[in-house]
Amino acid sequence: MNIFNKIKDKAKRHKERHQASDHQFVIADSIAFTNLVDWYKIAQHSSVFLSVKYLAAIEACSPENTTQKYAIAYKDNLPVVIVACQIAEITGVNLVHESGNITDKITKKYKERVLVCGNLVSSGLHGVGMDPDFDPEMAWRIVAEVLYKIRRMERLSGKIDFVMVKDIKKNLLKPSEVLERFSYRKIQTDPDMVLDFGKPLNSFDDYLSGLTSKYRGRIKKIIKTIDQAGLVCEKLTLDESLDQKLHQLYVNVESKAATRLATLPVGYFLALQNALPDSFCCYGIKKEDELIGFVSIIKDHQDAVAYYVGINYDVNKKLPIYFRLLQLVIESAIELKCSKVLFGRTALEPKASLGAKPIEEFVWARHRVPVVNFMVRKLFRNIPFDIAPERSVTKKQ
Repeated sequence: MNIFNKIKDKAKRHKERHQASDHQFVIADSIAFTNLVDWYKIAQHSSVFLSVKYLAAIEACSPENTTQKYAIAYKDNLPVVIVACQIAEITGVNLVHESGNITDKITKKYKERVLVCGNLVSSGLHGVGMDPDFDPEMAWRIVAEVLYKIRRMERLSGKIDFVMVKDIKKNLLKPSEVLERFSYRKIQTDPDMVLDFGKPLNSFDDYLSGLTSKYRGRIKKIIKTIDQAGLVCEKLTLDESLDQKLHQLYVNVESKAATRLATLPVGYFLALQNALPDSFCCYGIKKEDELIGFVSIIKDHQDAVAYYVGINYDVNKKLPIYFRLLQLVIESAIELKCSKVLFGRTALEPKASLGAKPIEEFVWARHRVPVVNFMVRKLFRNIPFDIAPERSVTKKQ
């Protein structure tokens, strides 16, 4: 593109950013304030994380640095797009672990109110839902307009300069690239590790039978080690006391995370159990009456999402607690009749050893002030980015 065309395109993009579409909008501070019938019409085609029940649960137990925002876009009086957002107070300390190599000066100086399209306490495209018959590119233009409107509306509560849209898998990325017209920058994150059964399995033995002897033997050895140590794996029914124990173990893991954009409060897991009785479950590992590890799973249509995990690290140093929890996710996915397990973006090696493959994910980010983008890019570069290992775990067909 020559200089003349670049200037012309820049002027066109500026006009697009400052020109309203012919859609109508409802923007609300609570999911209860929206038209729930219209929300459901779109949400039923989207993630469970966009369901009214889930959103009501996270409103009741949201991280202390976040608040929620919602929007419905209409075309000819019919809902076509829904958007769920969080406004978060983010500092450099949230973005970079203490062991990071970025300077303390930059870390302490960076502080933003961030508008997040999606969910800081889940991984996936959980902020946007659209009518399946609606033009996807137009839907993303609507998302950009909604985010602009929310940012402008928030000026009385404090300015928002930074906007982020998370998390988009590579196969869904193309329509969202229209966001580049609105000055969003694409940033690749760690991949989501996905175990694809192809179709729901009948039993854990069916899963094991599809593995090579090397990896099948590793799994059986871990199960045997846990059993011989007298530990018990069981499905948990939460009450307030058990929720407290889960939260303590969750904090053990959260405190070691490289980035901590939002921390779940006490009561969150219990709220999910109450809100999603058919889609949420927890499995724990106990030694006598002591809970030493847990993993939570959310069923999202045909996907089993490996959600939060908690571990007693002192016990984990001696016994393969974490590895057994990953296996319990697979057992749960089979019980839930899911065809895929979404393991998430951490601990890539052990997940690859279970047969999970990396799926690239991206976020879109935009700062209102161009000169500040230098600092933003520098902070994002210091967020660890791992390359997932490739393992030949399953038998060749």
